[in-house]
Amino acid sequence: MKLFVKLFAALLALLILSVIVLVSVIDPNDYKEEIQTQVKNNTGRDLFINGDINWTFYPKLGFSSGEIELNNVAGFNRKHLLKIDNADIAIDVFPLLTGEIKIGELTLNGLIINVILNEDGSSNLDFKTADTAVTSEQVDKTVTTTSTEKTISKEANDGFFALDKIQVAGVNINDTLIEIQDLKAGSTTTANIKQIHMGKFVLGESTDLTLLTDVFIDNMNAQIDLQAKLIVASDFSSIQLNDLQLKTLLTGPDLPNGKVTTSINADIIYDMGINQANINKLVLLVDEIQLQGQLSVQNSTIPKIRFDLQGNEWDLNPYLSESDSDENTSSAQENDNPKKTEASKVTETEPDLSALNGLDVKGTFGIAGLKVAKIKVGKIDSTIIVNKGKAELKPLTVNLYQGLLKVNAWVEDAQGRNKYKISSNLNDVQIRPLLTDAAQIDMLSGTTKLNFNGTGQGLTTSKIKSGLVGNGDFKLLDGELYGVNIPQELRTLKAQLSGKKPPSDENIKKTDFASLTGKFSIKNGQVNNQTLLMLSPVMRLDGSGLANILTEALNYNLSVTPLSKSSEDTTLSDLNGVTIPFLISGSFSQPKFALDTEGALKEKLKAEQKRLEKKLKDKTDEEIKKESKKLEDKLKSKLDNLFG
Repeated sequence: MKLFVKLFAALLALLILSVIVLVSVIDPNDYKEEIQTQVKNNTGRDLFINGDINWTFYPKLGFSSGEIELNNVAGFNRKHLLKIDNADIAIDVFPLLTGEIKIGELTLNGLIINVILNEDGSSNLDFKTADTAVTSEQVDKTVTTTSTEKTISKEANDGFFALDKIQVAGVNINDTLIEIQDLKAGSTTTANIKQIHMGKFVLGESTDLTLLTDVFIDNMNAQIDLQAKLIVASDFSSIQLNDLQLKTLLTGPDLPNGKVTTSINADIIYDMGINQANINKLVLLVDEIQLQGQLSVQNSTIPKIRFDLQGNEWDLNPYLSESDSDENTSSAQENDNPKKTEASKVTETEPDLSALNGLDVKGTFGIAGLKVAKIKVGKIDSTIIVNKGKAELKPLTVNLYQGLLKVNAWVEDAQGRNKYKISSNLNDVQIRPLLTDAAQIDMLSGTTKLNFNGTGQGLTTSKIKSGLVGNGDFKLLDGELYGVNIPQELRTLKAQLSGKKPPSDENIKKTDFASLTGKFSIKNGQVNNQTLLMLSPVMRLDGSGLANILTEALNYNLSVTPLSKSSEDTTLSDLNGVTIPFLISGSFSQPKFALDTEGALKEKLKAEQKRLEKKLKDKTDEEIKKESKKLEDKLKSKLDNLFG
């Protein structure tokens, strides 16, 4: 045993003596010129080690450097590819004797990195030179060497200097500037990293991690503050970021009010064995918009994503430009001006859904409400599934204007053809505020029930309008048709027929109804309203019509029949049995209504003449002629008064 102790002491003394001789005899500055020459030969770039390289021995073995520059070749607008003001690193000597590797604090100051892509496609990261062409033999040798290094690395991990015994006293990287220029695209991104700090690092233990940086992208600036607790498992099976707090302040002229603040709080763990990241206790804030829950992403041949996310009420209006807010209004105006519509057409691009083929997604998503422009939506819940190139909502439910919207839908890539299918149901929705807020259409009110099923191909706005094919039915209860007062028109007609003064105009351009029902189909950009029936206590309106989705034009041919009971005293009694054509034309936003009373009265008077002729069939020819003349004069007088 004493012999072993003596041998160990001798070896220790020899090691220390060797290190002392190494530090004392070998001056690394003697090799600066050779290092610079080798870098020039292998990269084609000039390396300048301007400061001294100094050894340190006790209590740590290490070195420190002064200024180091790696310059770009000619043809780039920055002198340096890389520049360091100074760097320091050291290793504790005595722990090496027990197989532990304790690295002292790594300090790096004044790091500058410039990455440049010129307009001709050349990059300052392209190190290929005539002297460094790689042959297939060298590739094979590299592969073999890499394989050998992996074997050696595994053996080292199982040997005296095991990787799980590595410790780092800390890392401090200060005042780093990274600039990425893409002159071909005309974009520049600059990251001014004020500080990267990591506390004492030991495998399996928690260490503080800090990142403070400013990022400049064209006209936008992002201030980033990251704080977290880093844990790397002792067997390298996982990496954790606990108590992650990531705060950003985005500023720029193109942002709402010039700035947007964001924050992310979460616990993140990445499992190296299954390549899966789990994000728990997630709270994401963008100004007042919040989203919280959990998310997992597994990296495999087809990435697997699972999530459960819930949000507060989202008000998106602060993030909409004025043009976005006024889009519906301007669209309605343009539809009334074909020349302006043609001039304002924008080239549409079919979205590329090929990415759906490489995703496996399933999760639940919900928010307490949504405000977009004038549209106000209540609670939204959905289940989202993406698999085998198809994205599905199963279902989407929305609390909408005192009612409920339920949608089941899917869209799929279909080898670039972008097919979709939708099944929707509206129940107890107040239609007037919905139409006015969503499309500035003030035409109908009432409590709405609607069912619709449709399919289509193509996801641009014009393709959806022209390619949607489907059918449905609807019912509106206790509503109004705005823009025309049909009962008032009928009362006026009745007064004119009786030779009385027309009733005063109520100045209310609306028609109340108890129910409005119908069925419709959609094809080639047209809504074909095959059946339409409106009922009220005083009239019946029915017929059919077309609504062109592409031009927003209306073309309805309907008929109005006044209703009254013989036992009741009603101002419409004299019109009992008269059917009056009712036409709707114009556009969605500016409908035009017309009651064809002249045509209806002429038909009514013809019927009266036939009835009289039948009544006088037993009279003499002279009597019939006289009565007919009197009726003709009377009818002519009424028509002259009405339409003359």
